Amino acid sequence: MANLVSPGIILGLTIVTVILIVWDWRMNLEQYLRRKYGIDRDWWLPPIALAIGLGSGAVSFDAAYTGFVENIDIIVLIFSFGVMAEGLGASGFFKYIAYKVVKKCEKASFRLVLYMFVMTSIVTLFSTNDIVILVITPIIIEICFQAKIRNTKPILLSQFVAANTLSMGLLIGSPTNIIIGEQVGFDFITYFFVMILPALLAFSSSLVVTYWMLRLSGNTNIPLYDSLRIQTEYSMPQTNPEPYFTRQMRDWVFIFIALIFLVTIVTFLEISLLWCAVPSIIFGLGYWVGSGEHAESVRKPIARLPYGVFFFGITFFILAEAFARTAFFDQVLIPFLNGQLAQGPIHAAVFGTTGAGLIVNVFNDLPAAAIVAQILGGMSFDSFVTEMVLIQGILAGINIGTYLTQVGALAGILWFNTMRIQRSKYRDQFPKLAEEMEFPNRVELVKYGMIHFVFAAITVITFLIFKWLVISVLVSPIGA
Repeated sequence: MANLVSPGIILGLTIVTVILIVWDWRMNLEQYLRRKYGIDRDWWLPPIALAIGLGSGAVSFDAAYTGFVENIDIIVLIFSFGVMAEGLGASGFFKYIAYKVVKKCEKASFRLVLYMFVMTSIVTLFSTNDIVILVITPIIIEICFQAKIRNTKPILLSQFVAANTLSMGLLIGSPTNIIIGEQVGFDFITYFFVMILPALLAFSSSLVVTYWMLRLSGNTNIPLYDSLRIQTEYSMPQTNPEPYFTRQMRDWVFIFIALIFLVTIVTFLEISLLWCAVPSIIFGLGYWVGSGEHAESVRKPIARLPYGVFFFGITFFILAEAFARTAFFDQVLIPFLNGQLAQGPIHAAVFGTTGAGLIVNVFNDLPAAAIVAQILGGMSFDSFVTEMVLIQGILAGINIGTYLTQVGALAGILWFNTMRIQRSKYRDQFPKLAEEMEFPNRVELVKYGMIHFVFAAITVITFLIFKWLVISVLVSPIGA
């Protein structure tokens, strides 16, 4: 029983922390801190959980040091994404794109939601889910204010799902892909051929679910669908806020593309992400100061960076490291999984996809990926097919599981933080509309994300099982 104390404490701390962060209710002091300084529970709850873990002995200081040193580069990379988003916003790029999208969809709200879902998915495939959250979310909110769309829930919830679905298609689509890819020895090209088909199938499934949920929202009284009801048409803005693609927009788009290129190179070379994150931050802030084209002081974008991600991310990385060092992990969990997965590819497909999807909502996707990578390193496989099915299922599950709760991915924390910042920006410009507009809350994300997760998981699992059956049929005559 003594072996269960430390993992029990760690799991208890993570689950309680997740529940308290996801819970919408806030005390008056918390509401004041969030409104005045942008400080929410993801800032201070994780450090308290870490302090309890260290004080109880469940987390060693060596595990804390390792968890910090080995993962700080991912946190800094997210900060570099934040600088890019601030620069693109300050240049007017979001307003420019927003008007183009609004005009293209010709006042049809239904079409606008689907258009943004597809656009978000494409951008996610060729960048990362965190970049999409930081770059596309302000565009969508700008669209909603320009077009006077009062219920933003359908378009923003579908965007969040899209940002975390096709992200499984490329190695750079999410840092979790890099963590798992390094463990199993996938380079950029190998990863593409292994995961692009599951990614496209999951995307197709989510697109169909999005379509039918929008259709049902106008023809049912079910509370979940009722909250997704969107006005049939929207209003075109009387004036174009950014009619021209300016030099400042061009420069920030170039800096953004350069960051994507650097991320690709660094992941291909398998070196620290600091080599792309730090230069991008320095260059971006340097351009802000040196160009003389920004109305705001550089201190404003620095103050708006998602600092809560640091406290949340590092704490959960450390808890994951400590959990992987427990005797329970080596003596109970690994043998149990070996026993389950030895039963064949079907179990590997189901356990890999659903298990990974659930674990990200306990540890967060990046620490969960670190744990899963260590699990894969300790497992033995009798069949190459079983191993590949498991890896594909895990990569799919870790990505699609992130839209179950806010803490399933750092992208979820960034998403809510970005919505809060953007809403405050437009309160002065659209005071009455800002009060009337409805934005997604954490409970609605869980309900909406669960439906998408179930359908995407079923689609991926069905594909993996079908692939295994085809391989078995093709290989059996040769074996005979």
